[in-house]
Amino acid sequence: MKNSQGETPNPAPVEQTSVDQRIYPLHPFMLAVASVLGLFANNVKEAALGDILPALASVLGFALLLFLLLGLLFRGLGARTALLTSIVLVGCLFYARLWFWLDHKTGGVVPFGLFVLPFMLGLALLFILVARTRADLRLPHSILNGVAFFLMITPIAQVSWYTWQNARPGLVVATSEEVVAPVGDRPDIYYLIFDRYASAATLQRYFDFDNEPVLSFLEERGFYVAPGSHANYLKTAHSLASTFQMDYLDFLADEEGSRSSDWQPIYRLLGEHRVGRLLKSVGYRYVQIGSWWRPTQASSFADVNPSFGFREFTSIYVRDRLLNPLLHLIAPESPYTRSLQWDSGQCQRVPWQIEQVEKAASGSQPTFVFAHFLLPHEPYVFDAEGNCLSRPESRERGTKQGYVEQVRYANKVIRDLVTTLQAKKDRRSVIIIQADEGPFPETDVGHTRTWREATEDELNIKMGILNAYYYPDQDYDLLYPTITPVNSFRMLFDKYFDVGLGRLPDRLVGFPNIFRIYEFFDITGAVRATQD
Repeated sequence: MKNSQGETPNPAPVEQTSVDQRIYPLHPFMLAVASVLGLFANNVKEAALGDILPALASVLGFALLLFLLLGLLFRGLGARTALLTSIVLVGCLFYARLWFWLDHKTGGVVPFGLFVLPFMLGLALLFILVARTRADLRLPHSILNGVAFFLMITPIAQVSWYTWQNARPGLVVATSEEVVAPVGDRPDIYYLIFDRYASAATLQRYFDFDNEPVLSFLEERGFYVAPGSHANYLKTAHSLASTFQMDYLDFLADEEGSRSSDWQPIYRLLGEHRVGRLLKSVGYRYVQIGSWWRPTQASSFADVNPSFGFREFTSIYVRDRLLNPLLHLIAPESPYTRSLQWDSGQCQRVPWQIEQVEKAASGSQPTFVFAHFLLPHEPYVFDAEGNCLSRPESRERGTKQGYVEQVRYANKVIRDLVTTLQAKKDRRSVIIIQADEGPFPETDVGHTRTWREATEDELNIKMGILNAYYYPDQDYDLLYPTITPVNSFRMLFDKYFDVGLGRLPDRLVGFPNIFRIYEFFDITGAVRATQD
């Protein structure tokens, strides 16, 4: 249209009142997706696609809300609004990752505090400049679309390539046996894992700690304590997978290749396993009370999955975003806020787990309760009474004493749980208290040296575990001093369900490091030789 002087005016650029079809405001949403997919690509060997969905949905919702609010403020949904939205998203979603990248490139010479303030001030100035400029913003908008697309497609390509390289038709594992259990002969079963709880011999020899009082307590309570028990594998995932499959994992070396570092096959064995299928086939209700670690945090196989705080992927994602300090500012005592800190989250989670175990079995249906306590596993934040220490207090105490104090606290938890569970006169309960592995030696084994090069002392520290059983009738004819976890449920099911599984040889199995987790080799002789 022309003005009264017959000229066509050249108005200052303003935002469109609706989304300009030529603008395609995609980069805010691609940046949001890229922030999630980048973390997923870095953890594709351990995370599953379903793990990222809560974070992905939340961040896309946040990006959309921010885009609409800024569109309302600036009266349009065109290039200006899209650029402003992306500036805010970069500040909220990428500030920590950018610092990690800069810290790595500069060799750690730029402190976080020195980086974040200028970075945020720079983004604020850029936001003001874009908000106030009268220039045509379509070119920078189009460039940012291209940059955001590259940032989004790169992790997609990485994940796709990894998935294609590791494509598999599915694991072939043993199926559960058909069993028939007489009604009334199905006690509740509590399987309580205390992560990295060393054997009494290890505690005495390497930590100068006498653990006899808690072992005597268990024996007085009718438990069978296996004094010569060892873990079957070096790491939690392998150990629990073999325990729940009631078999060794040799088939994984054939299916995955000995040099694979893909944890997904093992994690799948922890999601739906032979023990769970058998128990559910005879009418058990399955309750899983896990840690923050994804494979035990929840199971699709369980009937009940009490949850504390964020899931593992979401927690890691939020921890490096601006939402983390905002939550600590707005709601510092929220369980979600506390769970974002590894140490503080542990202080909140363990008491919650204890409560969940105590109330897990109810009603007429027999219940299987699996609880995974990260005790005496690091972080070493508890004293012997379960009080939570500050970070300076924990550092001052030191690693070795921190581990011993958490063994003391684990003992308190064991005493309290055993007393509570055995006091339920209306329910008969089997209780298995077991470690999945021992503590890691304070050496470079598993890092610069492989476990093939481990010394006898390093193997003894890592493999010796607590292993105690309570059967209501206290008939322990099937148990023996050197029983290992792979035989725990075999013996239990043969006793109560007459399955006829029998006993496997008690083998101890190592692998070089986390980069070759299926390169199995036998360490039974090396460990047992020092025990004789």
